[in-house]
Amino acid sequence: MNYEVLNINSVIEYAAGTPQISAILGNGDYTAKEVGDGNLNLVFIVDNLSNGASVVIKQALPYLRCVGESFPLGEQRMLFEIRSMLFYERSVPALVPQIYHSDEAKYTLVMRNLSEHIIMRKGILECVKYPKFADEITDFIAKTTFATSVFGMDSGKRTKLTEEFAQNTELRKLTEDFVFTFPYMENETNRHNPLIEAAAKAIKSDTQFKAKAMELKYIFMTKAEALLHGDLHTGSVMLNERESFVIDSEFAFVGPIGFDLGAVVGNLLMASIAMDARGKAEYAAWLESTAFEVMDKFAAKFEALLLNGGGAMYGEEYWANTDKSGKNALAQKIIRDILSESIGFAGCKMARRQLGVAHILEIDGVEDDGLRAQVETKVLGIAREMVVRYGEIDSSQKLKQLITDMR
Repeated sequence: MNYEVLNINSVIEYAAGTPQISAILGNGDYTAKEVGDGNLNLVFIVDNLSNGASVVIKQALPYLRCVGESFPLGEQRMLFEIRSMLFYERSVPALVPQIYHSDEAKYTLVMRNLSEHIIMRKGILECVKYPKFADEITDFIAKTTFATSVFGMDSGKRTKLTEEFAQNTELRKLTEDFVFTFPYMENETNRHNPLIEAAAKAIKSDTQFKAKAMELKYIFMTKAEALLHGDLHTGSVMLNERESFVIDSEFAFVGPIGFDLGAVVGNLLMASIAMDARGKAEYAAWLESTAFEVMDKFAAKFEALLLNGGGAMYGEEYWANTDKSGKNALAQKIIRDILSESIGFAGCKMARRQLGVAHILEIDGVEDDGLRAQVETKVLGIAREMVVRYGEIDSSQKLKQLITDMR
């Protein structure tokens, strides 16, 4: 079947006519609804009214959904989501939804309907605490990046992996532009609360900030450490209090490990600031402490993987006649570098959400313009320091001190 954009009628025909999907749904009357609320794609839920079976069908649109058809975007990007999600299903099956079918010609991915789960960003707005989130998201980041790094994959396979995902050029370019560049200059895609105009102008004329943002963009563009999700945040995790699932990996590429980690940390910190302004101080404190916990748990897990693994830098024969100090020191340096870069990436993610095209519900949903401006200004202030000082912040303790000093 050739590519065509699905709708609530044609997606039913597609499900019924595709054996891999109809085998999951069974015989009966199918209904469909479109539930996508992200920036890029169509997302359908197809239900069988006869037996209660259900699937999610995701399809790439040929344009950027949050902007419209005036911003063309190749539907081929779905190929990278399909391939990365299939890799994740093999590597960390408990942390991604079950994949029922993938169709590279139709640019569709068919998955388990997580009907008992919610997008984390929406759960945050309801002040739900997720006790397993920090442990599960760091399992995902540590295990998948280690497995595709020089520590966990042989050089031949890594070369092939890097070359394959290097072709995800359109979405990498979106990140380069919308995270590291456009928000800090005059650009037609930018939008911000008029009440933070002075803060927006200050960032756009801040030489120190802009130089460091370009430094981080350079790292993003050139440091091919491991396969990344590429857009990992509280809007790309579906969960409940028992389990978490990572979704939406169409931005997948081989890049710096700290990028995914920083995206999670930055989104938790933004949410914390927003929820505190909403009068939810205790929940805000949980979000902030979870950000620090994510950094600490990742560091511990990645260090354990390094020291127990092999790969190009931790082969047993190389270290055979030495004590553990050199091996341990190298692991600690690698982790400090990842954490440090993650802080800079987190700062860029936080700043761009106030100034660029894509904002977050926790902040945009603050109805009072003045209160929202206070939140946005505080986020920008902390983000600015994280970007400018990322090279010296290589632990959760140092990040915590920075935020404490700015209160």
